[in-house]
Amino acid sequence: MCRSSSRSHSRSISVCACSLLMLFVLQGADARAQDLDDVSVSGTVADEQGAVVAGASVNAILLSTRAERSVSTDGAGRYRFVELPPGTYAVRASSAGFAPAEKAGLMTASGQNVRLDFTLRPAGVVAEQTILSEAAAPAVDTTRTVVGGTVTREELERLPLLSRAPLDLVFTLGGVTEEPLSTRDAAEDRDASGRGSIERAATTPEEAGTFALSGGAAYSNNITIDGLDNNDDRAARERFQPSLEAVEEVQVITNQFSSEYGRASGGRVNLRTRGGSRNLRGRLFYFFADEALNANTYNNRRRGLKRLPLQEHNLGFTLSGPLSVSKKFFGPLGYEGRGRTFFFVAFEHTSVLDSALIDALVPIEQNSSFPLPAPTTLVGRRFEFSATAPNTPAELAPFVERVSTPLGNETFSARLDHHYTDTHNGTLLFQLGRQRNLRQFGGGLRLADALQGRTRHSVALSYSDNFVFSSKVVNQLRAQISTLRPALRAQVNSRPVVLIAINDTLDTGDPSDRSGTLVAGSSTSGATDRRETRFQLQETLTVVRGAHSLKLGADAQRISSVFVELSDASGTYNFASAGDFLAGTPSRFRQRFGSASTQRNFYSGVFVQDEWRVRPNLTLSMGLRYENESVLGDRNNFAPRLALAFDPTGKGRTVVRVGAGLFYNRALLRTLDDFKLGRQVVEFDTNALHAAERRPFIAAHLRFPETLKPDSPLVLQFGMKQLDFSRRLDPSLRIPKSYQANAGVEREVGGGLVVEANFTLSRGLHLWREFNANAPRLPPGYRDFTEYLLSRDFANFRGADGARPLYDAGTAGELVRFHIAPAGAEEVIGRADDFGLPVSVFNLGSVNSTATLAAALAALQPLRPDPARTQVEQLVSAGNSFYQGLTVEARRRFNNRKAGFGFSFRAAYTLSRLIDDGVVNTSSALRAGDFRGHPRATPRRSARPAPARRLLAPDNRAHGEPPAQRRAWPRPLHPRPQSHARVPLRRAHAPAPRPRN
Repeated sequence: MCRSSSRSHSRSISVCACSLLMLFVLQGADARAQDLDDVSVSGTVADEQGAVVAGASVNAILLSTRAERSVSTDGAGRYRFVELPPGTYAVRASSAGFAPAEKAGLMTASGQNVRLDFTLRPAGVVAEQTILSEAAAPAVDTTRTVVGGTVTREELERLPLLSRAPLDLVFTLGGVTEEPLSTRDAAEDRDASGRGSIERAATTPEEAGTFALSGGAAYSNNITIDGLDNNDDRAARERFQPSLEAVEEVQVITNQFSSEYGRASGGRVNLRTRGGSRNLRGRLFYFFADEALNANTYNNRRRGLKRLPLQEHNLGFTLSGPLSVSKKFFGPLGYEGRGRTFFFVAFEHTSVLDSALIDALVPIEQNSSFPLPAPTTLVGRRFEFSATAPNTPAELAPFVERVSTPLGNETFSARLDHHYTDTHNGTLLFQLGRQRNLRQFGGGLRLADALQGRTRHSVALSYSDNFVFSSKVVNQLRAQISTLRPALRAQVNSRPVVLIAINDTLDTGDPSDRSGTLVAGSSTSGATDRRETRFQLQETLTVVRGAHSLKLGADAQRISSVFVELSDASGTYNFASAGDFLAGTPSRFRQRFGSASTQRNFYSGVFVQDEWRVRPNLTLSMGLRYENESVLGDRNNFAPRLALAFDPTGKGRTVVRVGAGLFYNRALLRTLDDFKLGRQVVEFDTNALHAAERRPFIAAHLRFPETLKPDSPLVLQFGMKQLDFSRRLDPSLRIPKSYQANAGVEREVGGGLVVEANFTLSRGLHLWREFNANAPRLPPGYRDFTEYLLSRDFANFRGADGARPLYDAGTAGELVRFHIAPAGAEEVIGRADDFGLPVSVFNLGSVNSTATLAAALAALQPLRPDPARTQVEQLVSAGNSFYQGLTVEARRRFNNRKAGFGFSFRAAYTLSRLIDDGVVNTSSALRAGDFRGHPRATPRRSARPAPARRLLAPDNRAHGEPPAQRRAWPRPLHPRPQSHARVPLRRAHAPAPRPRN
């Protein structure tokens, strides 16, 4: 019996210790390695009488490069290849006194274990001729214990994929659903008015992830390329997607009961890249789409405008073959690599030619300090209503211009395979991605230099080295360095943001009305910049001993993520009118400093994995993994895993799989950074002054369009950190984890058709959630906050600064009183006299009064643990989820016929139920700190991905005012229908997660 001093960790440590013990005491007679990225081929060599042939030589030849590996059979006639790269093989067996036998055309895929037996005939009988036959990998892999599927090269080339994004192919497999709040089926929803920022565009929050595998959170998957990390550790998505032409396979593991890979409490997706071949080959392609097949918009039709131009061009090429540089022309620089060195290059460029329509009013006159575009027409010129005295109203005229808002995306992949010797080979892979997207913004009142665009640049260089010490010992070493730089910013960053309030004199119902805020300058609202660098080293040693295939390995990654919040970083000027803009008299100026932060994380993981062939029809997989993320103090991350594969008939057509394990997710740097960044940001905002002091202060100390420096005396004197709202991490924050179990059966029913059914259970624990740690605490003796508010009058006397604490209107009384009356029965805010003392009376039954909510929250302020603050968001490991799912799949792999006709088939149906107390990585509880899931948790049954929806749920942060940078929907107080109505104070809707880079 294993014991632990910590009761909360005793179960996992006990299972870990027992699993380790099992790894070293079990012995047997035959094994095949369980490998998620490579291939194993094993079998027996016997003569015609069934007697085993010991010492026979077995060669495996990869047909694309003619790379060859050799092993010898043991005393029982068994042979085994481990760590073979996937591809098409010819396997040849030979022995003295027997004619060689060869089986060609053996097509393999990642993670496959192939059983291939040989029967040798006496040499004299067949006159020393080689026996040739076509070999096909078994339709059912009876030794595989992991659950998942693979999209092969044939399917990649033949499936119609409009997006040409390889990761979109995961949705062709069972048990895969879209991320929460997904916008995959929506058009690029642009803010046509130009009034909003990126938050108004249809984008999925970063913490939502990309897709969910078998009930795991969509942000909990591990995405790799050739086994090396391909994650964006801040945004819970992939770092880079290669061209579809550069991908050989898309492998999806929904339940990875092997301990070889970690950093995922969900599943794993591996993109295996294409390698070179011995023959020079290439492909040139071009796709084209035009707006002629698109309908015109209603807004364009009513205004007599034509359909906006929209064209898409997609072109690229691939080239592969042996690396050969003629010494005749290049002299000593020449190189002859035929049979040794092979290359593969893929390039793809996508260009979407789109445009946006700017439709605004601009002043006819110019401000020499900050010129704006001149009106495009003087037809319809008019004066604005008014300007701030002594400034005169400006004359305005329409500015209508169509500007190009293209999307450009380029990907480049280059792979070099080199065979040092027959037992030593290496692969060098270079990847480059460049993307620039201006399509999110639709113009409107936003001028051309204020249009924001997303950029995403990525570079990676990796090397994989495979060395075969012997037929029983194989070593694999992998390393990579990668950089990622996504950003959201305007085209011009040298000028400050200028916001001009335009009040058009036309009636609001007039289609030519252009009222709103004109945006000019650098437009930093929601803008960000980021740089992420990763160094990774991965080592795996495979040792075959008897019935066991033992794998030992380690993975080390160093991640550095620098995030820069650009909102107001270049300074923002507000003007109350165009006349004020021409006079150079702003109504507000704000600027932020110190909004850059760096998160550094060192990940280390070690594992041991044993595949034991207990019997010819029974394989047992046992493993243990330990993981550590330096960015958190959680160190007890042991992950035991156990699985088996059983062929009940022994004929290789049926397999029963059962597995269970513990899995840890990676630390999302975006979430951690959000809870640390606010500590260092300094804000300079003239709105912090009293209204009467703002304009004189600006006139005395600021000169439009100049901005401030971090060491400016004004910043040092008046800049401040945000104290009333803050975010913090729980001291005991832990890595999210999941317990997974799966039971399934796979059966070949005939004709290559395979049917598979899997039932999966997944329990998510320590999921990250946030709550208001400074929420008001209800005093004893009250059932809820409504009863507390109705129990007394609250003082509203002026303070030393002349302001009233609860209600500061000109008609405010010395006291504030709350009562409940039906909506509409009496005024929202009344007035009463109590012994000559004026009292402001608020009706809690007024369902649309933000003033009532503000007064109620102010009255509750003294009940907070820290009355000097309002909202203190704290990130805790308190979330839970529970998933039950049944997936049934029927498939038939691609098979070429002699007549040139072939097809593949795959159909999947998933029936599942998920109970989760959160939607994204930072969901909030209904009550402060209460994540028990009642009634916040909502079950969902689905046979397909759930439709996109926006998070609208009660928020425990309701007792604090929402921060300025977050969106909030103020909720009125609703009375209960009983005569003594009491309502807890809270907002009806939680702020939507911020879509940030």
